[in-house]
Amino acid sequence: MANSQKYSDYRVRYDNFEENDERALEFINAYIKEAKAFKNYKELTQAYRDAVSFSRNKKIEYSDSAVWAASQTSDPDLIGNSYLTKGSVYYFTYRKYQKALDQYLRAWQYLDKSKDSYLRHKNMYHIGVVKSYLGYYEEAFTLFSKCRSYYRDTSVPADFPNLRYNMKKGYLNSLHQMGICLFYQSKIKEVSDLINEGLEASAEDKNFYIERSYFYKLSGILAYLKANDKEAIYDFNIALAGIEKKSDFTNASLIYFLKGKILLRDHKENEGIKYLEKVDSIFLERNFAHPSVREAFELLITHYKNKNDNKKELYYTKQLLHFDQVMHNDFKYLSGKITKEYDTSDLLTSKKRLESSAFYGYIVAGISFGALLLLSVRYFKVKKSIKKYQIAGEQTLGKNTVSTKLSKLPGNLADEILDKLKILEQNKFYLEKGLTQKDLAKRLKTNTAYLSAVINEYKGTSYNTYLNSLRLEYVIEKLRTSAEWRKYSVDTLADECGFANRPKFSKSFIELTGLMPSEYIQKINDEYGDS
Repeated sequence: MANSQKYSDYRVRYDNFEENDERALEFINAYIKEAKAFKNYKELTQAYRDAVSFSRNKKIEYSDSAVWAASQTSDPDLIGNSYLTKGSVYYFTYRKYQKALDQYLRAWQYLDKSKDSYLRHKNMYHIGVVKSYLGYYEEAFTLFSKCRSYYRDTSVPADFPNLRYNMKKGYLNSLHQMGICLFYQSKIKEVSDLINEGLEASAEDKNFYIERSYFYKLSGILAYLKANDKEAIYDFNIALAGIEKKSDFTNASLIYFLKGKILLRDHKENEGIKYLEKVDSIFLERNFAHPSVREAFELLITHYKNKNDNKKELYYTKQLLHFDQVMHNDFKYLSGKITKEYDTSDLLTSKKRLESSAFYGYIVAGISFGALLLLSVRYFKVKKSIKKYQIAGEQTLGKNTVSTKLSKLPGNLADEILDKLKILEQNKFYLEKGLTQKDLAKRLKTNTAYLSAVINEYKGTSYNTYLNSLRLEYVIEKLRTSAEWRKYSVDTLADECGFANRPKFSKSFIELTGLMPSEYIQKINDEYGDS
């Protein structure tokens, strides 16, 4: 039997497996072994890309291997497609938009002159997703329209079942993205037509029930806007079945948010708040959420303020402040990247608007958000609220320890201090116990006044709060990713992340998460099924 036939025999064994079904890995590993033995890097690239689809926890590792194997072939299409695969993992699995865009741009370096129209449209689709996220809906809609026409109208022979599947999937995904863009442009009638087209195209085909879930999500949003609450809840519940199976926490978070709002306006306050708190749980775990769910934090703050629950009001105020910072960092990075590195007429980059726009206009389900110019106002209002309820004795987020203004720092000193701080953060300097501001200033070869000014201005907090926040982020990440760490005592956890003692660690942990360390560990163990 020819080797090429062997490779296809491997693939046919898992063709009908669903995404993330790790039973396929048994056959894929044999496929990888065979391709390695014959140094067939083209097939090895395909095998690693298949492993990305079916693996749950090693998608990045397999996509890295795919990029390496493709690079051995010197085939620009193969290399570009592998970067697209890695970008998709960052985008769809982890919602790391910055890293995803970097991979898409690398892919474009190989695919911009490709004769493979499928790959070019695939790259076009992903750039459209980023443009839509940035708020450039008209431009993104044009890209998705091109993709829809290509995937729908290109004829594929019946003896190419995988390509036929990919083309239809691309068509349905493009339809869904077009619907999103139309929603944000308040073109409701056009959205309704696209929903019907998507539901009809995916009907009675079990291969596309996950894609079908997204049209039910759009249908639920449409019903929500029309105040058809019963219909909206019905559609959202159908959508969640596929969206949660795909582990798409971003769209799941959007549905939780809208279900929460429906329950609140139907005077089912306790149920509604629980759904809004699920939005926060996702944000806490992933450090990402779509801009459309921002109001969830405002509603939670108002709810607990009315309940005179200062502890939870403070917690959700901090979460909102953190949410705004994450959104600001993402948009600032993405806007610069897409302008500087993706200035192509084919993808309709509007450089002037990207450069002049301070933030984004975002409307989903009738909710509008302010521009970045208003963010600074909210930032200081939130900090003021935090200060109001801060426990006595703790240094507040808004407290200034020096009167030095950054504008008076010599030359580029602030940038130099920030660059050095970044390196120290990467080296986890904060794990050292008893590290004073004076000690850190010496390492940075500056003085405490300059260091304090930089931390206050750029980190938005005091030195002690900055240091302890890094320590808490470190230990929370360890708890989420290491079963061994979840076995540690609270004393050990405090010691490992640099806190001076257990009480101080526990107090800071509760203020950040709203849970005691033991409760947080139990919550994670329940999620992962650990004993």
